[in-house]
Amino acid sequence: MRYEMIVGLEVHAQLQTQAKVFAPEAVTFGERPNSYISVVSLGYPGTLPVLNQACIKAVVQLGLALNCEIARLFYFSRKNYFYPDLPKGYQITQEAAPIARDGQVEVRLPDGSRRRISIERLQLEEDTGKSLHDQDPFDTLLDYNRAGIGLVEIVSRPDIRTPQEAMAYLAHIRRLVRFLGICDGNMEEGSLRCDANISVRPIDSDVFGTRVEIKNLNSISALGKALEYEYGRQVAQLERGEPILRETRTWDGTQTVPLREKETSDDYRYFPEPDLPPVRLSEAQLAQWAAELPELPETLFDRMVTEYQLTPDEATLLTEDRPYAEYFLALLQAQVSPKAAATWLNGSVRAYLNAQAKPMEEFPVSAKQLARLIALVETRQVSFSAAKDILFPALTQQPTSDPSELAQQKDLLLLRDEAQLEAWISEVLQENPDKVETYRKGKAGLLGFFVGQVVRRAKGKVDPQEVQRRLVEKLT
Repeated sequence: MRYEMIVGLEVHAQLQTQAKVFAPEAVTFGERPNSYISVVSLGYPGTLPVLNQACIKAVVQLGLALNCEIARLFYFSRKNYFYPDLPKGYQITQEAAPIARDGQVEVRLPDGSRRRISIERLQLEEDTGKSLHDQDPFDTLLDYNRAGIGLVEIVSRPDIRTPQEAMAYLAHIRRLVRFLGICDGNMEEGSLRCDANISVRPIDSDVFGTRVEIKNLNSISALGKALEYEYGRQVAQLERGEPILRETRTWDGTQTVPLREKETSDDYRYFPEPDLPPVRLSEAQLAQWAAELPELPETLFDRMVTEYQLTPDEATLLTEDRPYAEYFLALLQAQVSPKAAATWLNGSVRAYLNAQAKPMEEFPVSAKQLARLIALVETRQVSFSAAKDILFPALTQQPTSDPSELAQQKDLLLLRDEAQLEAWISEVLQENPDKVETYRKGKAGLLGFFVGQVVRRAKGKVDPQEVQRRLVEKLT
């Protein structure tokens, strides 16, 4: 604990636009290798890049969401280096004049506290291709489908001090790009990637130590583990009196492994991209894109917790993806209580989508229809268990059917005969006097036995919650 961890993150989000950032072919994932390429993305001599405005819009809106200053005039640069999956021999990126800079964000930590982290810049660049090292026993194969897809690089300042803060920050960025619809945030597929810059210094020092970069961390948990390992490695090295080398390392799942010495900006020979003119952003265009922003997930999270009285865990699940949040708000518009809406969305709806491997956008039941089903439970016409186990699956198969008619067809409507219910409760208590006495002596678990006996007599056509309420009144 005599040393402090200093961390800054570089997060790369692949933009979900229809075309690549400077080339005309479609943006895809998982297609046949080298089937979505063009002479532009492959860098054929004489070809020229054409800027995709949709990529500019995505980066500007993300910059606004991160409270950045948006440049009214910016340009692109060439970053020169050789790598087999970089077909042109250089990357079009932004170095001196990014689209956005000087932002800040407050991230939620696991204990509920907030931590402010500054954003240095957001820049738009093109992605590289993909090297496949495990497809051939002798050669590395190259897939250029990814080459030229738009990337936004989000560079934080070195404000992060713990692995937990780093993980919370990356989760916040992933949630934000998903909510804005600019990236699916899938780290396993590589559409969201993270590099971590870490150094350590004595706690009483105000001088940064030597920075080490950890490349291509493909999950939030991998980021936390890699930072913990690298912190321990650097501290142990300093304790032995050995210097920290400025290098790039990678995470193999158990430790960080050296890749190469860390490059400097001089190594890349940056210069302004000669084939692209500077971009001027008008005030009218900026205002229009700002007006199109949805309510941001953290704002909606706070409203769910304070106004709608949801737990932080419930609100977190609902704000992970925008379609869930929009469906939740649609249920509220249909007069469903916030708690019931959260229970059904985070429970039965999410379980159905997971089982079907479908996104929320493909959920077949409209919010209006689900609200009608929930109303049957809230008005005690159908038990919650019957609605969840029988009626809900039926509704997903027949999304336009009236839930009331479905409940009637399946004989799920509860009995409304108050006298009969009271008679069944009395019978159960009279037939089990020993258990009644044991319950009154403190064995509260017997309440479930009494409820089950009444439900069995009613052949499942009574509300277990109502039965339990009445039993408690009679047993106390």
